[in-house]
Amino acid sequence: MARRLSTLFLPELSDSRELADSTVVVTDVLRATSTIVTALDQGAAKVIPAAEIDEALRLKEELGPECVLGGERGGVIIDGFDCGNSPLEFTPDVIAGRTLVLCTTNGTRAMARCREAAQIFIAAFVNLSKTAEALSQQESISIVCSGTDRRVTSEDVLFAGALAAKVLEGSSGWQPSDQTMIALGYWSEFCRRANISEAALADELASGAGGRNLKRLGYDDDIRFCAQIDRVPRLARLDPQIWEII
Repeated sequence: MARRLSTLFLPELSDSRELADSTVVVTDVLRATSTIVTALDQGAAKVIPAAEIDEALRLKEELGPECVLGGERGGVIIDGFDCGNSPLEFTPDVIAGRTLVLCTTNGTRAMARCREAAQIFIAAFVNLSKTAEALSQQESISIVCSGTDRRVTSEDVLFAGALAAKVLEGSSGWQPSDQTMIALGYWSEFCRRANISEAALADELASGAGGRNLKRLGYDDDIRFCAQIDRVPRLARLDPQIWEII
């Protein structure tokens, strides 16, 4: 029986029954999943994704001083929060040994739609290879792109293609879905014309609507950071039972 490698360009396309038997990878390249992986690498004890602001505030109250409250709406830090959603904010002096509660416009909401999954990985270009290695022995994978305001985003589709390509080259017997093949085509075309340099990837990420919004807000450095393939060589797993990322 063929191993299933599917991609969902938007979380709204997910089927909870399908995800229940699947290993899910959630990606929001600009910026939630890049930020989560980075915060863990910088010493965060754990990350708790919150879909909505009131949920995040409740968790902050429960956890007390050990909690760092991060998040954004429309790319801008939420009033009253400690930090926004930039991976560059979460240095060791800010996050080491503490819990990050993160609430974002798209990424943490996408995670919430995957609660029925067998297991969940959090991924972006910064931990591409480590994630692909962990997926090589799975039988059913669903890559869930967060999108922006229920619209497909090019950066997430590009990452889905890059991850699918890594998985396919590392093991056999996969049956890619139609959306996976579209993502693979985008990644292949990008590699052909850009030769996978970090500068070229940053330009590609900046060319989409999400990237343009971040540039407008002055987050050019975030885009460049998120374009560094394997900058943070570690896995990030979201436990569906206790709802914590470690």
